[in-house]
Amino acid sequence: MDVFVGVPSPSTQIPESNALDDMRREAETNALRIIQAKLEKPENLEKLDQLRTAAAQRKRTLDEQLRTAVQSQLESIKTGIEQLRISFDNIKTVKQTMHETDDKLQKIAPLQSKLEDLRIEANSYRQLSLAQANLDYIIKTPENVKKADDFMGQEKLLQAHQLIMEIENSRNYLLFELHKVQEKDSQPDDIQLITTYFADYERLVAHLRQLISFRISRWYDCAISAPEKLVTALRLIEREEQVDRFWMEKKELTGFSPPDRPRQWKKLCFELLRKSVKDRIEGNQLETREEHKYWLTRHLEMCRQIFLRDFRIITKTCLRCFPKQYDIVNRFLDYYHNCLKEHLTEICDPKRRTEGDTLTTAEVYTIVTFVRDYQGAECLGNPELKLDLTQLSPLLEKDILAAVTDVFINERKQKFTEWIPNIIASEVKDWYALKEVELTSEHYYATTMPRMLINMIIETLDMAKQMSDETCQLILGMILQKINEFRDLYVNEINNYAKRYFGDRQSFKENFTKQMVANANNCESIPNFVLIVRKKYDRDDLDDLSRSSQQQLDRYESMGKKFERTAEYCCEVILQEIEVDTVKFLKILFTREWFGPTAKQCCGTIIETTRDYWSTELTHLKKPLLAYLFYTWHKRILAHYLRNLFSRSTNIKFATPAERRVCAEQLRKESSQLDKEFKIWDGASTDNATEYHFNILCNIADVLEQTDLDSIVLEIATLAKKYPSLSMDQVTQLLLLRGDLTKQEAKDKADAALANMPRVSQGILSEIMEIVNQIN
Repeated sequence: MDVFVGVPSPSTQIPESNALDDMRREAETNALRIIQAKLEKPENLEKLDQLRTAAAQRKRTLDEQLRTAVQSQLESIKTGIEQLRISFDNIKTVKQTMHETDDKLQKIAPLQSKLEDLRIEANSYRQLSLAQANLDYIIKTPENVKKADDFMGQEKLLQAHQLIMEIENSRNYLLFELHKVQEKDSQPDDIQLITTYFADYERLVAHLRQLISFRISRWYDCAISAPEKLVTALRLIEREEQVDRFWMEKKELTGFSPPDRPRQWKKLCFELLRKSVKDRIEGNQLETREEHKYWLTRHLEMCRQIFLRDFRIITKTCLRCFPKQYDIVNRFLDYYHNCLKEHLTEICDPKRRTEGDTLTTAEVYTIVTFVRDYQGAECLGNPELKLDLTQLSPLLEKDILAAVTDVFINERKQKFTEWIPNIIASEVKDWYALKEVELTSEHYYATTMPRMLINMIIETLDMAKQMSDETCQLILGMILQKINEFRDLYVNEINNYAKRYFGDRQSFKENFTKQMVANANNCESIPNFVLIVRKKYDRDDLDDLSRSSQQQLDRYESMGKKFERTAEYCCEVILQEIEVDTVKFLKILFTREWFGPTAKQCCGTIIETTRDYWSTELTHLKKPLLAYLFYTWHKRILAHYLRNLFSRSTNIKFATPAERRVCAEQLRKESSQLDKEFKIWDGASTDNATEYHFNILCNIADVLEQTDLDSIVLEIATLAKKYPSLSMDQVTQLLLLRGDLTKQEAKDKADAALANMPRVSQGILSEIMEIVNQIN
């Protein structure tokens, strides 16, 4: 059959030939497509030689790559065949060696039964030799017990531990030997005998454990005064850990472990350290709420001082005493943090407190500020300690902290609910007691009420800000709400005060105006105080046009406007008092009693009465309010003029042009007097002078004085242009006062003057006529 090697069978040759033909045809087709694409344009024929050269170069390159690939494959195949040959030879050698070993083992097998007796004797010899080696220790056990007691009495724990380990090794050897024979012959009496014989050993171990525990519990004192004692205790713990690990491995191999292993003294050490930390934290609470008001402040301050003092010792001394693998600094940090966390949680958790045993505001403030500063430079964040605080959990969980904060907020809300009526009640008491109103350094009347209010607000916000920005914002929102309630109560008391005064003016005559001036000044100053509060405590950026910031801004603006209206209301009450004093002269303005040979000096009396108020009480009213007061007063005086002028029941009518001229001159004169006096009284500078509208009387005088009935329409049109709210009825009534026109003629001229002239219900005349309607 070897002659046919290399000759493919017909069944495989035909498919392979077909595949090659297909590949050849596909290659020719692709070549024709490429040539067609390259020679598509006539000018490409000139590049035919270049294309042939490039194709030949590519062919040579591909042939070289194919030759290299085939050569590489052949080399790999040759290497693989050689490795297979070597493996085959190795298999033959291993097989032959296994046969030889099996033959030798067959010859050795009969020796097992012949040497059985020798094996038993060897085991007996080994056991007896071990027993002889430990015989001294067994015999010396009572002596070693006594020596160990003496060493522990002298606090020589290392020597005591060495003796205890010798005793333990003797006991464990005997127990282990008994363990090995238990499967064949259980001997409980022997185990009991050993246990009884080594009973003192257990006492020694318990005593040693007690001494080590004492040193670990007193780690702080040991680290300061006797660090070697602490190191000794830790060395013994590490030795015990090694013995524990030995017997755990032994148990996996033999199934035997001494009855008191593992002792886990390292775990005990950590438990004692944590307990000592907990005792140090809870043990410095020397007082209760009943014994001292600031018990919690003193307690947490003691904790802070203990933390600083202890961690100075931990980072300097304990770090050198404890084994490195204990990571003692971070371990102590975890113990102190978690023990303090549990302690504070127990103090703060409302579920653990009785109904009447709630935290006070001072206690809440103390807790929250302590939590805030806990990781600061005054405590764990002290640069000297160099502690890694990144892994610490929050000292108080969010729900506990929120509950504590709610106690503070609710208590402050309750306090404000109590304080605000008390402040107002104290203020009102001074009103009715006719207490002299004090002057400020700027010579304005004011009371202590705004200062009391703002001090109370700032004190509360300072506490809240010390706690957290979130608490400050919540308190600020509550305070703004309470200030609005304060304003409502304040306005109500001002109303009651004014009603009582106007019901019996003699009772408060000497004090009422001064107090109203002080009230107006108080209300004017409160928005300024609130502005200070906003700048200092409101964290929203007013330059930010966000919805929240805009809402905050609107809230403050709304409050400021409310107090401005209250201040203006106080000014209006003062004006009401002035008006009561001048009412009989105001009522007869522009009547027969005001005009004529027997006329009363109404305008002069009004001016003198107003000047009297200005020179006594109103000079102590703040300038913005003084300007508002006189501007409102000038509108009320004009309202009394126009009330009679536009009234259909007026009793003044002019029979001759001379009377109209005299009336017009009187209006101009009084207008000039009033304008001059008011500009003196309001104290405004020339650049900031208030525009008073007494010239409306001069404009009316021009209409009354006009002698040319044809030109009077022009005068009316001029008047209507200055005062767009002037109505047809008002113009008609003004023309009828002249006495030289019939009702129809007055209407016609009014209609002619106002024709095609837009009318609007606004302007100074509209404002004055609203006052007229109120008077009527």
